[in-house]
Amino acid sequence: MKTQERARAVSRFVILVPHRDVLKPLEEYRGRLFSIGFLGAYSFPSAAPLAAVSRCFSRDELKELAAKIRERTSKTDGKISSLSGADGKVAVYRDKPGLLIFGRSLDLSINDGIPENGIFEPFAAKVLYTFDPLVLCAALAFVEETPIGKTPVEETLVLEGAPEIVFRAGYVANLTIRPLPSGQPLYSFEWEIDTPVWLPKYRKV
Repeated sequence: MKTQERARAVSRFVILVPHRDVLKPLEEYRGRLFSIGFLGAYSFPSAAPLAAVSRCFSRDELKELAAKIRERTSKTDGKISSLSGADGKVAVYRDKPGLLIFGRSLDLSINDGIPENGIFEPFAAKVLYTFDPLVLCAALAFVEETPIGKTPVEETLVLEGAPEIVFRAGYVANLTIRPLPSGQPLYSFEWEIDTPVWLPKYRKV
């Protein structure tokens, strides 16, 4: 499917959104990216996509997902952090022509390299594909085709100046993205985030 055709389709995701108090540096960074020519800097919310889905999750499913994410932060004192230095890479998703996400990788794994055993296993009927490693999106781009021999997920160069983000509070939600009838066709979208379901409060054991 051509990129232009993909851009016209409605896309649905389940996303993880940090508390707004920690997002100001990322918003400023997105502005800098846009000013130097990253047209997709405002094409996706300041969030980490967890999975592309065929149907929105119910509130109960989001609650279960939020609880599973909180469980995975038990070894990091409840914190989810962006990776810096050599580990803070851009993630490129090329399982199909489509999304390329720029941003800091997060230290939260949702499937430990085994998608069928990850936190989305109970919801497999709705999941098209998952994003792991997770990336807090700073900008979107699109790729036309999958290079022969490339794996579905590649990690490439670090984005210079990308801010480090650390948070305990955050929420999961359904995200629906629709292309706008006007504007740059690959980067002009509107989106809707439904009612957030916050991660359970972290409690030390």
